[in-house]
Amino acid sequence: MNEETTVEAVAPRLRAGVLRLARRLRVDRDHSALSNNKIAVLSHLAREGESTPSRISRDERQHPQSLTRVFAELAGDGLIERIIDPGDGRRSRLRLTPAGRAAFDRDMALRDRWLVGALGGLGADELSVLADAARILDRIGRTDGI
Repeated sequence: MNEETTVEAVAPRLRAGVLRLARRLRVDRDHSALSNNKIAVLSHLAREGESTPSRISRDERQHPQSLTRVFAELAGDGLIERIIDPGDGRRSRLRLTPAGRAAFDRDMALRDRWLVGALGGLGADELSVLADAARILDRIGRTDGI
């Protein structure tokens, strides 16, 4: 391991690159795109299926209170629906509606448009490295770290 590939050397470079990329994806998306919090909820439900509001809050690392309005807006727009938990009638579960799935897919396509263009100039070796990096970044993002 050389000096450039130590954890201490890679961490700040990775952070800076991820933040720059996230900023570009946010700025260059279509203005009709859904908010990041709405996308987080729809993404969770697309990935996990039905879920409780508290599990979504926990998994997305959000305060439950900050998602209450998001849940209400998504339900009001017909993108999610609230159903009674069959195991505990006092609790509710959320699930993606077909319209919610379509809105999520449409939004992801809008967000990917710029990235596809940016990746278009890369060679096969660089794309392969990025494919590996994407899997690693996803794994890192799913852990609690230290």
